[in-house]
Amino acid sequence: MITKKYFNIAILFMIFFILGSITISAKVDIGGEINASLVVILDNQENLSAYPQGSLDLELYIPPFDNNQIKSAVYLYPNPSTGQLDFMFKKLYLKHKFDKLHLTLGRQPISWSFGSMLNPVDFTLGSVVMDEETGSKYQDAIEAYVPLNWNSSVSLIAAFPEGSQDIKWGLRGRTMIEGYDLTLNYVREPEIDFMGTIIPASQRIGFTAKGDLGPIGAYGALGYYFKDNDNGNLAYLIGGDYSYFFEAGNNIYFQLEYLSMKKDNLSSILGPFFAGNVTNNLNENIGLILGMVNYEIDEFSQINLMAISSLNDGSVIIIPGYRNQLSNNLSLNLSTAIYFGKEDTLFGSNVSEGAQQKPKGMIEIGLTYSF
Repeated sequence: MITKKYFNIAILFMIFFILGSITISAKVDIGGEINASLVVILDNQENLSAYPQGSLDLELYIPPFDNNQIKSAVYLYPNPSTGQLDFMFKKLYLKHKFDKLHLTLGRQPISWSFGSMLNPVDFTLGSVVMDEETGSKYQDAIEAYVPLNWNSSVSLIAAFPEGSQDIKWGLRGRTMIEGYDLTLNYVREPEIDFMGTIIPASQRIGFTAKGDLGPIGAYGALGYYFKDNDNGNLAYLIGGDYSYFFEAGNNIYFQLEYLSMKKDNLSSILGPFFAGNVTNNLNENIGLILGMVNYEIDEFSQINLMAISSLNDGSVIIIPGYRNQLSNNLSLNLSTAIYFGKEDTLFGSNVSEGAQQKPKGMIEIGLTYSF
């Protein structure tokens, strides 16, 4: 069986061999983004704590050659557990375009997003949460993409996840019918040993649809989760969005959606941003209402407000934000998160021993410099 370690080594040797065998006359550039911020947290005892944070995204831009494309991007950050600088490859892959096949090998971003704030049928659950990427979006994988015509395609993915010697499989078909974007996918997750905890193998089938109903964009997803010798369960999402443009040129954007699924799978969907209390009553069905409003004040600044509410217990997260483009390369970002809920509710505080404690609120102010 090919392991993750040897797969990465093979990709590196392949890229170095190809680069050493060709002459690239065009210029190779380096770009990226520097983020520096300060996070202030208010805990349940009304204590304030401040944490400086920083990260660096670096990407190597290599021009395409002979139907080949090489992508390399690395993310550097201070590891809070070790206190040292750590890194993660976001991209390290080789892509070759045959006549009727696009083959991509290596570390690559994989997400089957369709415009929703949460996605219950993604290749990796929680890879994109409320328009924010997580580390699980980047996979060591082989992807075969077959374009059937201008609006239809089929893709097959074999990925090598952390903590498993087995392969994670994914198959996705996509087409357009009378203006509606339709997809059907299948994922088989292997058994994973996560810090001594064995997560059994699981499978899921997903369907998504997206189109316009007059001035409103409508979308939805239906997923079926199942394991060997276990009863399956359904998850579904329905949502819509709407934009209004003012005469001055600015606009306001609304998005609203409803998600229903078993509590057992919810922690993966919500991702690390919203680690709720999902340790008890795992077979309980959870209903979430999500909303977002984004207003462009002018071409340089915008404000937004996002919220998630659990219909089961009434707990809520409210996330206001502000962004200002200070110059061509520098932007100011301000975001907050406020938690409302009784003890041991989904987004409320924890009282169970060993449970992850959530703050009452937090605020982050930072600068982003792009180059």
